[in-house]
Amino acid sequence: MSNKNDYSAEEWQLLLDVPMMVGAAVMVIGKSGIGTIKESFTIAQQTLGAIKTYPDNELIQAVLASRIKDKEKSSIESFSNPMLKLPPGEFMDAVLEKCSAANKVLASQSNSAETGEYKDWIKEIADKVAHAASEGGILGFGGTQFSENEKLAINDIHAALNIG
Repeated sequence: MSNKNDYSAEEWQLLLDVPMMVGAAVMVIGKSGIGTIKESFTIAQQTLGAIKTYPDNELIQAVLASRIKDKEKSSIESFSNPMLKLPPGEFMDAVLEKCSAANKVLASQSNSAETGEYKDWIKEIADKVAHAASEGGILGFGGTQFSENEKLAINDIHAALNIG
């Protein structure tokens, strides 16, 4: 089972970053206007919801303990992060690079059960954010619940994390 001490500072930051960055990427790609508030809430809800969803996954619990108890943040939460200034497509590319790097870290340092559940967690965040608000409607009415851009983004995230 994994904990923070099993990873370098850079690797640990990567594992902290990916959940928030994936949620932010799907939100940015979706461009839902007013729905962005719902999507932001969903990112937080799904991130913290893993406490109950994955109670036996030491890696996920350690990531969440770092965030909650140690007040460590995803680098995306810093307004000085240069990724926040990128156009949506470039932001998505940067997030996919982070996902791919996290996949390599997980493959080399975590057991398959922990890795699978970490990836399930990331997948759930992306899916829930994509379904949190309608795209293309007016003031949250009409439009589609799950845009083509969101579908493509989620497929790319799955590929970067090697999720089947």
